[in-house]
Amino acid sequence: MSYYSGKLAVLQSEDVSQVFSQDFADQLVVPCYESVTKKTPEDFFLTWRNGELKLIDKELLKKGGLSVDINPRNGEQRSWPAPKEGTLAQAIGRKTKTVIDATTGWAQDSLHIFRMGYDLRCIERSPIMLALLEDAFNRLEQLDWMQRLKLSAPQLLAGNAIDVLAGLDDAPDCIYIDPMFPAKRKKSALPKKSMLILRDLLGDDLDREALFEAAFAAATKKVVVKCPDHAEPLGGKPSVSFGSKLLRYDVYLKG
Repeated sequence: MSYYSGKLAVLQSEDVSQVFSQDFADQLVVPCYESVTKKTPEDFFLTWRNGELKLIDKELLKKGGLSVDINPRNGEQRSWPAPKEGTLAQAIGRKTKTVIDATTGWAQDSLHIFRMGYDLRCIERSPIMLALLEDAFNRLEQLDWMQRLKLSAPQLLAGNAIDVLAGLDDAPDCIYIDPMFPAKRKKSALPKKSMLILRDLLGDDLDREALFEAAFAAATKKVVVKCPDHAEPLGGKPSVSFGSKLLRYDVYLKG
């Protein structure tokens, strides 16, 4: 039985053929539906809309859904390579060449790192996020500026980062980690059911301490950990930190 059984399904779309949708569902070992009703047990669906693979909440079925955004965020440079400015760039460092993002997720930090000109590889263990990332990186490679500069999207490495990092043939200068930390909220505040399911779908980072140890063993120069301001440092006292009131980047230097 699939880990996603009863939680996720593929929804047929006019953007792709039914055979393609069914093959995709078979890869994830989930059902494929032509339509959704109130009796449909799943809460989340992967489908194609406007040329993008999207994750859709059953409660918001007619809304746009979630896809990996390949465009720069507000305030980020649209040139390539973008200037190595800001706290993330400070943490990674100007002399760093190669970076692995061990917790890619929705890839917003990954794509920012890529646009700053670093040689980037991305690790992701969730089959759902891998599908969304593959779609996004394919779209990225179709952009005019990517083709004009003859650039390739970051390499995607599938699997648990702890295992992937242990088996690397070529270690990077820097490994970047952005694990899920417990949310800081009032005791009376409860997350929406849909958010609980989404967290369940994408996996929690209960092994973040082991991930840090694997990253520190694999990196040649440093490990950078992104965390909320209220969180305890993941690897003990960092060599240096860069941050703001909401988050910080803890840097652990080797040697």
